[in-house]
Amino acid sequence: MEEKGLTERKLEVRQIKRGREKKYADYPTVVDNSTAAHEFWEPIVHLGLWDIKGHQVVKGPWGGGSVEEARKRPPREFMVVDRASFAFYSHSYGLVSPFFRGLLEGKLMGSKCPKCGIVYCPPRAHCWNPECRVADCFDNWIDLPLTGIIHTFTVQCLAAAPFEHMLPFSMGWVQIDGADTTLPMLLHIRPKEIFIGKRVKIEFMPKGKRKGDLMDLYAVAAVTGEKVPEWACMQKDPQVMEFVEDSMKATLEFINSRYGIDNSPEARGW
Repeated sequence: MEEKGLTERKLEVRQIKRGREKKYADYPTVVDNSTAAHEFWEPIVHLGLWDIKGHQVVKGPWGGGSVEEARKRPPREFMVVDRASFAFYSHSYGLVSPFFRGLLEGKLMGSKCPKCGIVYCPPRAHCWNPECRVADCFDNWIDLPLTGIIHTFTVQCLAAAPFEHMLPFSMGWVQIDGADTTLPMLLHIRPKEIFIGKRVKIEFMPKGKRKGDLMDLYAVAAVTGEKVPEWACMQKDPQVMEFVEDSMKATLEFINSRYGIDNSPEARGW
């Protein structure tokens, strides 16, 4: 598994280097004191930022008050992830750690307010309903089904450096069945088939590739060949849909020339 990961990494480095060589193909180099720096930093900047490098589960004090008061309570388990973002950070998922540990196991969990009954997914440690006065939700977990509906969505043709090589992609806010809030995730659905209210199924990355964040999961269409409603915001105007498809085509060409990657729906198997 580790050897395969190193091979994939080397391939990504070569793809980035090839993109840079094309970029400067028409400019003869007079002095070159930067190639070594580019080769070292470009894979990190484009493919390493904000990527989880590992996680730990630790046990420690929790809750408000002084440190001494917190230590008197029975300790709890917290999931701590390590990320790279120009520096190496470790941060804890705190009282909502069970949700992210659940992602590693391929399941969705929500936290439920014991007072008003609101189900949060993504979870909240305390209820936001003012009437509940920040009631504790972190001990009230429920398993949720891997189904839901698209509440809203966006088609991305621009992205920050860590996600640029994934373009173009669609992002959706999905209301999981049984939850009262929406969960952001990638939509492995062709944009022309996406609409608000569309039913989806939640799927997970292969177990060996899960890292304990929302990139571990994505949504696919629950029904294949579903007819798009006439009122669908993006498809009801042919010019809008044409603009989206032209933008995606230009983005696909850029990503292919920059990274040597084919991100077309056909290549992705959608």
